[in-house]
Amino acid sequence: LSINALSTLVASTVTLLRSTHSLILIMSEWCTIESDPGVFTELLETVGVEGVELEELWTLEDDALAQLGPLFGLIFLFKWTPGEDTSLGDRTPLTPDQTPPELFFAKQVTTNACATQAILSVVLNAPTVNLGATLDAFKSFTASFPPDLKGEAIGASAELQQAHNAFARTDAFLAEGKQMAPATGNEDVFHFVAYLPYDGKVYELDGLQSGPIAIGDAVSDDNESEAWYSVARTAIQQRMNASPDIKFNLMALVGDRRALLEEQATKGADVSSEMAAQVAKRAQWKAENERRRHNYVPLCVNLIKELARQGQLPELVSQAGERVRAKQAKGKV
Repeated sequence: LSINALSTLVASTVTLLRSTHSLILIMSEWCTIESDPGVFTELLETVGVEGVELEELWTLEDDALAQLGPLFGLIFLFKWTPGEDTSLGDRTPLTPDQTPPELFFAKQVTTNACATQAILSVVLNAPTVNLGATLDAFKSFTASFPPDLKGEAIGASAELQQAHNAFARTDAFLAEGKQMAPATGNEDVFHFVAYLPYDGKVYELDGLQSGPIAIGDAVSDDNESEAWYSVARTAIQQRMNASPDIKFNLMALVGDRRALLEEQATKGADVSSEMAAQVAKRAQWKAENERRRHNYVPLCVNLIKELARQGQLPELVSQAGERVRAKQAKGKV
């Protein structure tokens, strides 16, 4: 083969491998990931979104929400039984004719993608968020799609799936880099719903419904931002009250806290301690995400081997068995 022919063959092979890799990603399943602000913030940054972060909320009081700075939307997680209707009796989804044409709403058609889909529901409906090239192209491409095809587009996006599955738990007994299969059996199942303001209204975006649900007005003569999250708070409290379970989680999509502090610093404010706290938080998120991806089994195996070499393993196994039996006996009392 000539040099030119060989170069052409190599280039064609690389293109084929890339296409095959993308096809494998699309055909493989989305994995369950942990509901954590550090996970979701890095996920958004991975696909190119800039200037935002997720903040876990422990209260819905107005003062706490007002301190968050730009508040783009709320993401509510709750325990769900597959097959159950997630709507509340007094909330009716809008029909396609009633839905604002520019409002991004996608049906959930991909298992385990609801967390990423809820986050996308907020960022793709926030006009001031810098989406980056990947989501800009995705939003433009799906603009005319109906909700079910928007959901299919999310599930078929290799970029979104790869960013999502990067946080899947590593299966210790599969080849390096493989992820655990989606949750099955008796494990709890959770669902994510987004709340956000859009064009003067507050919407609940639930991918298991046929359309977005308008839950109130976002406009107030006194304070527009306070009005929208007050409406969302009422809706979230209603959903909590309607659930027999108390397993909930609430996060807010807000502006990057570091950027807000930098702006305050330019006006003469002393934000050194707050900035140090934000830098430490980001470092902790990074360390935790690296631990999530790490396979600890080789370390554990080598520790066991060393304990066995030193003759300590039989005694430790015996002690562990005694503790287990003691707990079992205590549970029967």
